[in-house]
Amino acid sequence: MSEDRLRVPHEYRVATARVGGLALTILLLSCGALLPLWSDKEFAPSSKAIGTLLVLGFCLLVIVGVARAGTLVTAEGITVRGVLRRRRLPWTDITRFGKAPNPNAHTGRGAPAYLTYAFHTDGRKIHLPYIDDKHVLLDREVERLNTLLAEHHGHAR
Repeated sequence: MSEDRLRVPHEYRVATARVGGLALTILLLSCGALLPLWSDKEFAPSSKAIGTLLVLGFCLLVIVGVARAGTLVTAEGITVRGVLRRRRLPWTDITRFGKAPNPNAHTGRGAPAYLTYAFHTDGRKIHLPYIDDKHVLLDREVERLNTLLAEHHGHAR
């Protein structure tokens, strides 16, 4: 098997160490946000408990969502997992893969300069998380995905 060939199944996702760092940061920030709630004597203990549960529940949702988000390439197609939803794209529904400039790259906060999209047969473009110039060699990955797509559509590239 060639080194340039994409092996399936293949998953693109955030590194586990980064999720741990994010979780720690979110929990520390939420403790700081809850401090005024807990130190104020105007709030009833039940209100404090409900507020704490809501904040911690939201933090847990964000951490779990980031940890499970990613792009999975299988023999059946592409699965895009976001924070709240999962989208399955069979190979027959994809016309090509391509990269495009990230509209948020100008923020300078470590955002990737280019993102990868799957172009659907109905004209929509679907963002593929973690297939960007920050996480992979982007041109190589886009070419590998297009080669795999051509194989599934039945014509060699």
